[in-house]
Amino acid sequence: MSKIKLLALDLDGTLLDTSSRVPKENAQAVRLAQQAGVQVVLCTGRNLTETRAFNAQLDAPADWAVITNGAAVVRFSDKKQIAFDGLDREMCDTVRAICAKFGLDWCLYTADKLYYGRDFLGFLQELRRRGHVTLDETAEGYEFISDAAGWDNVLAHEDGRLVKAILHHLDPKAIEEITQSLEETGLFELTPSIMYGGELKNVEINRKGVHKGRALQQLAEHLGLGMDEVMAIGDSDNDLTMLQMAGLGVAMANAAPNVRDIADAVTLDNASNGVAAAVKQYILEE
Repeated sequence: MSKIKLLALDLDGTLLDTSSRVPKENAQAVRLAQQAGVQVVLCTGRNLTETRAFNAQLDAPADWAVITNGAAVVRFSDKKQIAFDGLDREMCDTVRAICAKFGLDWCLYTADKLYYGRDFLGFLQELRRRGHVTLDETAEGYEFISDAAGWDNVLAHEDGRLVKAILHHLDPKAIEEITQSLEETGLFELTPSIMYGGELKNVEINRKGVHKGRALQQLAEHLGLGMDEVMAIGDSDNDLTMLQMAGLGVAMANAAPNVRDIADAVTLDNASNGVAAAVKQYILEE
């Protein structure tokens, strides 16, 4: 019998296929793990609104969500929040000043909404031009902010509820300069998102010390579990901490080399239902 009691699943590039859907093989494997007594937590850079939509694609809903790279831990059934480590107003003002320095907009996340500007739209258009499936920025929960007054209103209205910022630029060298400026403040946990071999980049911004691994540990403690009873599966830099801290960290075959190198095991890629293969090998057949 497997000793795994908590299964942590990244979404993009992991549980989701190349069309950003949960394939039936993965959905079935997650249900079988739950029937074997394993609780499931979806661990993502997305907010709760987006994560809830993917949870609905599972055969049996996951129990928990670690959202926005670990800024909050929430129970799906009743939205009970057991951890929150968002961005305070000073941090937001610091990020905004860096945006002004480089002449770009930002995106700001709450658990339920994403506020975005023109740079994010340009980034989405470039991704679509390259054939990448992206979110629908016109859907409920996404709000376009057109000017400085609009951002002032967001900061005032959402003060204390902002969990993450993300900066987009079509020039990867600009993102590297922006990241360096953010690092110099010492205030933030920074996670780059690198696409097309480095042709496109963005940077995700959380409060210092906030990451998926820490949030997963907080959830395990809440459930009375040790990290040796946790299995985590992921593919990206923002998954590194949870793969390292989990008792069993499994990287996707489509993960970058640095992610595969730190993992305890590597499963199939997300186009080949790697989550289902890992669940079968390490939970259902143990």
